[in-house]
Amino acid sequence: MNVKRQAAFFWQSSWMVIATFAGGMLMAMVHTVARKMGPQEYSVFVTLLRLLIIMGIPATALQTIFARQAAAVTNDTEERQLIATTRAVLLGTFLLWLVLAAIVIAGTGPLSHLLKISNPVALYFTLAMGLIGPWIPLVKGLLQGQHRFGGLGWLQITDGVGRFGVMLAVIFLFRGKAASAMFAALMGQLITVSIGAWLTRATWRQRARIAFDWKNWLGQALPLTLGLGTVLAMSSLDMLFVQALFADTRQTALYGGAMLTGFAIVQLIAPVALVMFAWVAQSTARSERSDSLAMTLAATLLFGVLAAVGCTWQPQLPLRLMYLSNPEMWQAAPLVPCFAWALLPLTVANVLIQNILARGRFRAVPWLVLVPPAYAAALCLQAPALARMPQFDAFTRIIETLGAGSTLLCLVAAWFSRNPKTVTVSDRVSEPAPAVSDRASAPRAQKGGAAL
Repeated sequence: MNVKRQAAFFWQSSWMVIATFAGGMLMAMVHTVARKMGPQEYSVFVTLLRLLIIMGIPATALQTIFARQAAAVTNDTEERQLIATTRAVLLGTFLLWLVLAAIVIAGTGPLSHLLKISNPVALYFTLAMGLIGPWIPLVKGLLQGQHRFGGLGWLQITDGVGRFGVMLAVIFLFRGKAASAMFAALMGQLITVSIGAWLTRATWRQRARIAFDWKNWLGQALPLTLGLGTVLAMSSLDMLFVQALFADTRQTALYGGAMLTGFAIVQLIAPVALVMFAWVAQSTARSERSDSLAMTLAATLLFGVLAAVGCTWQPQLPLRLMYLSNPEMWQAAPLVPCFAWALLPLTVANVLIQNILARGRFRAVPWLVLVPPAYAAALCLQAPALARMPQFDAFTRIIETLGAGSTLLCLVAAWFSRNPKTVTVSDRVSEPAPAVSDRASAPRAQKGGAAL
């Protein structure tokens, strides 16, 4: 990677970190306000957000899928294929959501009982977010693959602005509970998807005049979905497990608060991997060499270790920032260092998995997907013993299990990252696009948008 491309990578990564930090701060302030609902309703709110992540594993991978396809566009035929794919997936996700909606509505009673949801309307708002959820990563993926990180960064910020603004209204003006908090999250998503749709309108509004090859697309989309789903599952299963196992909602709320501080560290560093993915996917399509992985790993380890050391030194600080007016949540401080160190290998695993998937090395996916079920089984096997332990001791054991599972996922990803020149199944299925001239190899920006 030459100096000019290194500078572009640096500035794009810096902007995405800044945008994610700004959006993350607003999301943190959402939890500060939401805590006013009381421990039980707040615990339900956090659990529903984790449930939404589990429901959205296939949809979240759409960002990577579209980023990879958009980054690989080198001619008009591939541009038309991208347009056809976008329009077909928009329709397909809506039809799949209808099936999911029927299942959730039919199981409203058991789900509400299991997750201790007093008002099922909260579940319905979560379901509505499940419809919009697939479209947000879709438009983000288009922007990411086209190297339009300026617009992508602003989407990170607007989601936080919208969610926080509506949350203030529903909690302070209308004294809302978990259902109102999910409504605020839904409004934030609506604002984000509207802006994203406008930024990518040149793609989804066009007619491709080309048949959409579902079979070939699913052959690429399925391993991308499963690969990314491993990271999302690892970061979400513990909260669902805690909410279902322990009856004391005040204690589970403390666990959720500590969990969010660790998750914030992951979210802050993750944007560097997004930029790396776009560069690696583009370089792979053009048969060019990319050194983005080394730079991304270095940045991830540096910031991750610094954040974990900071949380160990001042464990109350992130809780004070996130829950400024709720001193009760500061009691979760002993769990914060545990989460910071447990999620560090998961953050590194995310970088390695993004690199593997960007290169189309899908033979790693069957091994990666074995880790979350093994982690879930380890939690379930410990459930009887955990239920008898003091709750904070049990929480520490759960976080240690998360750390062990994250380390295992990182090791599997590292094994398949050790030789970037290995030929994979996807390499044999489709030959890489011919190399283009130096002038054409610059990051491509779609009309009406700029690459930061």
